[in-house]
Amino acid sequence: MGNLGNMTVSRFGSRRLALLLLAAALLFGSGCVYYNTFYNARKAFSEAEQQRKESRTPGRGGEGQYRVAIEKSLKVIENHPNSSWYDDALYVAGVSYFHTDQYGKAERRFRELLANFAESEYVRESTLYLAQSKLQLGEEPEAMTIFEEIFTDEEYSRELKAEAALALGNFHFAQENWDRAQRYYTAVRDSLGSDEMELEAQVAIADANFNAYRFGDALGAYLQVLGMEPKPDVEYHALFQAAQASYRMQRIDDGLAYLDRLIENDLFYDSLGVLLLEVAYGYEMDEDLLLAEATYEDITDRVTKGNIVAQAYYRLGLIQQYDYDNLNEAKKYYDQAVEAGRSSEAGNLALQKSSDIGKLETYKQGVDLDSTATEEAVNEAARTQYLLSELYWFQLNKPESALVEMSYLIDEYPESDIAPQAIIALSQMYRDHRTDTTAADSLLRTLLQEYPHADEVPRALDQLGLRGTAADTGYAELYIHKAEEFLLEDENPDSAMYYYQYVADNFPDSKYWLQAQFSALFVQEEYALPGDSSLVFGYRELVDSFPNTEWANLARMRLGAAPVMGAVQTAKEQEAAQGGADKFEDEQALDTTDQVYASEFGEGGSYVDAQTQMYLRPNGDTVILLEEEPVLIEEPFEFPSEAFNMEEDYIFLYYQILLDFSGRVIEYDLKVPSRWDELNTRASRTVASMTFDPIETSRLVDLVGQPPDPSGQGHWFLFKYRVDKPEHLR
Repeated sequence: MGNLGNMTVSRFGSRRLALLLLAAALLFGSGCVYYNTFYNARKAFSEAEQQRKESRTPGRGGEGQYRVAIEKSLKVIENHPNSSWYDDALYVAGVSYFHTDQYGKAERRFRELLANFAESEYVRESTLYLAQSKLQLGEEPEAMTIFEEIFTDEEYSRELKAEAALALGNFHFAQENWDRAQRYYTAVRDSLGSDEMELEAQVAIADANFNAYRFGDALGAYLQVLGMEPKPDVEYHALFQAAQASYRMQRIDDGLAYLDRLIENDLFYDSLGVLLLEVAYGYEMDEDLLLAEATYEDITDRVTKGNIVAQAYYRLGLIQQYDYDNLNEAKKYYDQAVEAGRSSEAGNLALQKSSDIGKLETYKQGVDLDSTATEEAVNEAARTQYLLSELYWFQLNKPESALVEMSYLIDEYPESDIAPQAIIALSQMYRDHRTDTTAADSLLRTLLQEYPHADEVPRALDQLGLRGTAADTGYAELYIHKAEEFLLEDENPDSAMYYYQYVADNFPDSKYWLQAQFSALFVQEEYALPGDSSLVFGYRELVDSFPNTEWANLARMRLGAAPVMGAVQTAKEQEAAQGGADKFEDEQALDTTDQVYASEFGEGGSYVDAQTQMYLRPNGDTVILLEEEPVLIEEPFEFPSEAFNMEEDYIFLYYQILLDFSGRVIEYDLKVPSRWDELNTRASRTVASMTFDPIETSRLVDLVGQPPDPSGQGHWFLFKYRVDKPEHLR
């Protein structure tokens, strides 16, 4: 019995000891696993930090080890939240996220550390990283507030304060607040930063002074950079900018000396072309044209880069054109610039100037007229003379020649249709170039006396301050405005009809004549209803006689009897169908521009005219008329010189455009172009760069029930792009 009892106790004691040993082993083993995981995270992190600091590319390096550190530290964070190393793991993860460009994740880890471990040894470093993460995420105000706190708090080390000061300086530098930026850079340079940071701050101080046009201070600062043993790239920047600052202070010899130091350094041989261009430009500033020309010629012989050679030839062309007034020789150099670098900026500028000189020769040939010359021949000769004057004024920078040629036009072709416009232009030339307001006003009074019915009369009245006086009468625009007031404000169609018809009968040379023709027919149709075919014949005559005008397009629409089957209604029509019918009917009499009709002259009533074709895709689907303005245009339109003779103040180009979900134009089809190829090309580049409000475009799609493009990329719209003739050409 006793032996049995002893055996039982012994057995139970052994079992308890085994359990205790197993628990201890498990605890000790778990600790080993946990410790090893964090040890590996810290080891990978340290290696990554070292690689980053030793990298030739600032701020890069060690990405692979940072990712290992993230993986290991996350195991600690996720599996051991109560560990004594939890804040260490948060810091390692946050910094590793930051240096692998995962700024959102970094920001969250640093916020967690600061919120839960206020006494951690990593608080200050994490605060700096938090600000840097917010800066990378675009949260600049919050970031700058934290940087400013670090910069002014005495508890932070010099190194952290220097990092904050650099960030603050860079922020204000980007905002072009040069003085505030310099305050922080100076603090880094004078007391806070390491040697590397002091150099970075000194370069920024020099650049800030240069950008603030303090060229003397900038030059001194760049020379100070050179005394700080900079690396070659920084040395190049300092010497090059020192030359630029010297040039701007008219210290040309000093600037040339700084450039010579760069040219003599074999490390910068690849920049020889750029440096020689600056040397030649310095000679030009010093009015030593012979040395400038010799240097540009040297570039064309020694340098192989096309864009550099193009700049040299272009500068030689400018010297010949503006310093020697030798247009023929200038054109030769411009043509060589185009050949050397057709796609470069200098090549494009040279091509334009070569083209201008070529036009000059064409315009100067003129037209020999005698007493039997027709009115058309006189008008053509006058327009050529006008273009010649404009060429001298706008492209060739020869204002006196422009004055002479415009005066010749007025004297020799007083009966031409462009003579009133020439008087306006000559008046402005006297006002702008010679500051002779007396002569300018005298020309305007001559216009009022000799051309009282011209379209240019309102501009003369405005400049002379005679609006509302007895002189303010007798021109087409005045009667058009009266007609519009009677129709829209007084609801008096009879008086409106009278004035539209008055312009149509008495101002055949006015730019308002076609508008008056159409408007007279329109008012008669809407209010008089003559009951015969006179309206049809009137619209048809307008279409046949002036087929490529806006008013002919409107006339084509009015000839339609019913909407084309399957044609998409405009947004206004859709809104009318959903409850706004009364309002739409009121507006319809005043806005028919966007109605789509089938011609009643079509065979069997099925003919679809060109206007309607604009709404049809090749697969037969219809498109929506987009009446919204773009919210973004990345490539603004520039009016081409070849369209200077455009008679209208504005024209419309019609595009079918495919918009993606963000409202960006991803494809386009020019359905109705202008007669100028270059204008079409430039307009198309502008339209292709547009982005529209996606909310508004989606609203239109929902309203119309438009099917998506078969490609699934988005929806097609019809878009009217308006091209305005520049004010100075009107």
